[in-house]
Amino acid sequence: MSSASRSSTSSASSGSSAAAPVHGFVVVRGRGYRPDQVDAYADALSADRDAAWERAARLTVLAKHMEAEAEALREAVAQLGEQTYESLGQGARRLYELGRQEADAVRDRARREARRTTEGARTGAEAVLQEARAYADAVRAQAEEWARRRL
Repeated sequence: MSSASRSSTSSASSGSSAAAPVHGFVVVRGRGYRPDQVDAYADALSADRDAAWERAARLTVLAKHMEAEAEALREAVAQLGEQTYESLGQGARRLYELGRQEADAVRDRARREARRTTEGARTGAEAVLQEARAYADAVRAQAEEWARRRL
């Protein structure tokens, strides 16, 4: 249907025969929805879709640029090496070295304490195991004695 015949149809049917709007479209008696309203709605949806595709394309390009920049930054960081703080002067270097030494000492103390705790737990577990075996042997001996008397 051409736009000229649509407008003549919609103007002819825009009288009192129009029902209340359903989903934004005015229902016209015997004819369905008004074509000009449907066309306007479809045009708006199409424009929204086109804008969304355009935005998605821009965001895809931006994401690719950002990923390339992140990769370049990762490579730059990998080439930096370990920080020695020599450029900050003697005081900063001493402070850094003191912090490293303290961290090493704390780590060593923690490892020693973990070994002591593990050994203590192992010794305790062995003692409990010995007690359990002795108890089991005593119970088994009593059960065997009881069974022998019953026979």
